[in-house]
Amino acid sequence: MRQPHLSRRALLAAGAAAALAGCSAPPDPKPVRDTPEQALARTLIADKERTIALYSALVDAGGDDQLAARRAHHQAHLAELRRRYPGLRASGSPAPATSAASSGTPTATPAATPTATPAMTPSRLRVLERQAAARRPGQLAGVAPALAQLVASIGACEVLHAATAVRPPAPPPAPPPASGPADPGDVEKLRKALAAEHAAVFAYGVLGARTSGSLRARLTRAFDAHRDRRDELRRLITARGGQPAEPQPSYALPSIPSGGAAAARLAAHVETGLTASYLELVAATDTALRRYAAVAVQEAVIRGHSFRPGPATAFPGLPAPAPASPSPTPSPGG
Repeated sequence: MRQPHLSRRALLAAGAAAALAGCSAPPDPKPVRDTPEQALARTLIADKERTIALYSALVDAGGDDQLAARRAHHQAHLAELRRRYPGLRASGSPAPATSAASSGTPTATPAATPTATPAMTPSRLRVLERQAAARRPGQLAGVAPALAQLVASIGACEVLHAATAVRPPAPPPAPPPASGPADPGDVEKLRKALAAEHAAVFAYGVLGARTSGSLRARLTRAFDAHRDRRDELRRLITARGGQPAEPQPSYALPSIPSGGAAAARLAAHVETGLTASYLELVAATDTALRRYAAVAVQEAVIRGHSFRPGPATAFPGLPAPAPASPSPTPSPGG
């Protein structure tokens, strides 16, 4: 049988098609999406960069030492985020608004009258800090426990910056009952928080009995708030099938206050312990418990500062991050 004959033109066309097919570029790979942790870290890095720039503008214009100290807290937050997520850039977001005078390039909108951007002031910064702190409890879903604790601690620092009249925020709403079997680790963290509240109720009872006047009224309000929280934690543990921890007959206090100043110091010490206890609960697997605990951390920090005002820390409830190790200096000939 005679084989089919291919013309020279057909052979050339087939060869060109094969060459084109072999030289075509492969399809672009799909962009790698951020994990929930990376996405949150990008957002936080952008937040901190903007906030530091706003503080720097006020400090450079003659702001006081308190503004410089708060800027240092945000710089510490940014440094820790970059340490944990090296190479991660801030998420793309608009830069903070600046006035035309500061940018040097005035712009005009043809159909509208331009409006001047309000100048940044300490009071406006406090509003921004308050808004940032309010966002933190809602940012804890789907991230690792360590990052959730860092974010909750940063929120506690921010809410303290925002405080003008130092008073605790509104109590956090109780989380709903667990929709499924409760994580045993979550129940144990709730039990530890309950144990801390038992100790706080005891301490505030002692303090209230040894003080008078306005300080006693404040201590009594704190006593009532911790008693309510204690009862709430009991219900949360029971609803998750756990056994609430019972209070001890008494608790050893660091000291027995002899006056108002000592009583206030001891109250602040109690709130510091509660900050750490609720920060541990922030590491729960239940997102609702994380939010609940993050607000409780902010409440403890504010209340503690109300009893003992003083320099705040960048990371309430967390150990201070280790300073960066200096680069080793090579020895001669090494």
